[in-house]
Amino acid sequence: MKKSKKLIAALLASLMVLSTAACSNGENQSGTSQQSGTNSSAAGETSSVETSDTGEEGTYDTHVDLSWYKEGITGHEINYDGDAYGQFWQDKFNVTFDLTAATMDDSDWNERLRIWINSGDMPDVAHWGFNYGELADYAAQDAVYRFPDDWKERWPNVAASQEYVPGAAVAEEKLGGTYVLFRTIFANHRPSERLSYHALLYMRKDWMEACGVEIKDTYSPSELEEIATKFKEMDPGNVGSQLVPISIRTYDVPKIYPGTVFPESINVGDGYYKDENGQFQWAPADERTLEGLEKYQNLYTSGLLDPEFYTLTRYEGTEKFYIGGTAGIVLDDGMGYMIQSRMEDGLQKNLGLDPDEALHIAQLVGEDGKYYYREDMNFYGSIIFSPDITDEQFERAMDILDFCCTEEGQEIINMGFEGEDWELDENGEYVSLLPNEITGNASSILGSKYPSADVFFGGIILGDDFQFVTPNYTKETRDIISHFYELRDELSDETTLLPREYDYEFYSSRAKTQANMDLSEEYAQLILKDGDLETNWKNWVDEKMQLVQPLLDELNQQ
Repeated sequence: MKKSKKLIAALLASLMVLSTAACSNGENQSGTSQQSGTNSSAAGETSSVETSDTGEEGTYDTHVDLSWYKEGITGHEINYDGDAYGQFWQDKFNVTFDLTAATMDDSDWNERLRIWINSGDMPDVAHWGFNYGELADYAAQDAVYRFPDDWKERWPNVAASQEYVPGAAVAEEKLGGTYVLFRTIFANHRPSERLSYHALLYMRKDWMEACGVEIKDTYSPSELEEIATKFKEMDPGNVGSQLVPISIRTYDVPKIYPGTVFPESINVGDGYYKDENGQFQWAPADERTLEGLEKYQNLYTSGLLDPEFYTLTRYEGTEKFYIGGTAGIVLDDGMGYMIQSRMEDGLQKNLGLDPDEALHIAQLVGEDGKYYYREDMNFYGSIIFSPDITDEQFERAMDILDFCCTEEGQEIINMGFEGEDWELDENGEYVSLLPNEITGNASSILGSKYPSADVFFGGIILGDDFQFVTPNYTKETRDIISHFYELRDELSDETTLLPREYDYEFYSSRAKTQANMDLSEEYAQLILKDGDLETNWKNWVDEKMQLVQPLLDELNQQ
């Protein structure tokens, strides 16, 4: 990332050209530490992957420094020399990680990376939220690294992980090569054939019981409003003026309204969908979206939705539930870390509450009892590489990521070291040898012993996959996760769990860039705006269609 490193790389590249011009015949070289500091394939040429300096024992003769950008690890000290977990990765691959941490908010995580890429100063390896239009622009400008054409042969485990992501093949075909690795959600432990989004409702069970509310697996929006009204009127937790019946951030409110009224209108896919004739339409302009927005506005004006919902950052709304104790209902990730590490552990440590008595977990459904959303693409975020990364740095990074995709790699990432942190029982099931508690400033059980585990640089396969088998989550937690994936599959069909629109999501044009908008933000602004909502919505649609219609015309001419 440092300018000085680039100057040195450039000087070395110049010297290399002078010293090898007589014998190279102009052919591209790759795969050795003596090679130029820039990736020749970024200039439109193709290259091959050669063997790295790995010895028979799996050691590396040459030390490599890697600058690495990772989201979601703020709030912890980054020190890979401080414990055996961090030291393992450095020693095994003879590497030093120069980690830069970001929050998970787009304005921080992705915006910083955009600035670095556009200024030619991005880290060697960067986690990125992914936007196909941006990637197409970066690829056209040689602003990110283009993989060698035969990379899948050298790193088969990484290649296999990409086969679980349909969008990976689409992006590769459209771009004429590989420029990105998608971070796969499910690879070895897929919970259902059709993948749904894992968001769950977290509700104060003790409040519900005090108000005479039925405890069950699913709740519709109208049922949530009824429960929230009881919370507001009865204040069963004696919270007083701080009481927030429902606390959900701007990004997630559309999952309730207008999503359960008209699922095509949610921000996933930007509201573009194909009608029964195979023609693209823009859902926000449909009267059914207005119907959902009217319900959204009523949720807010009735005082049931957090009055601060529009300003809430990633976890602020949820923290009012398990830290502040002022929120009665929240909607957030349905993963093991949220259920066990944040909700259960948080309620107990922060509020002194027994999770069995205070926490109820349920699934949001529509008024008809069906589950509404768009089918998941099976990836969250991606990894891209600097166009200035050396061949040796790229190979080392890929060796690391390839190992992370192996069974051994997954075990170490998620559980630590065999015989010390976990073992197999007589049935071949994983058994944890770690205390079943989170201590100090740690975010996980593993992080309680190895702080560097909470600032892990991040592999290709996300922790969602291993959460079904890891002993660091209780069997009850693992069963809850599995149950709701199965339930969502049971409660949905192609009209409620909508298929992905790859023809839109992996389409790039000037018209699409100009029509880009954040629907969750747009919807929030509409319901907060003074005046008549229907009038405001019609004016908004008229204004936006000036940009949307040219894009619809393009999409329908493909």
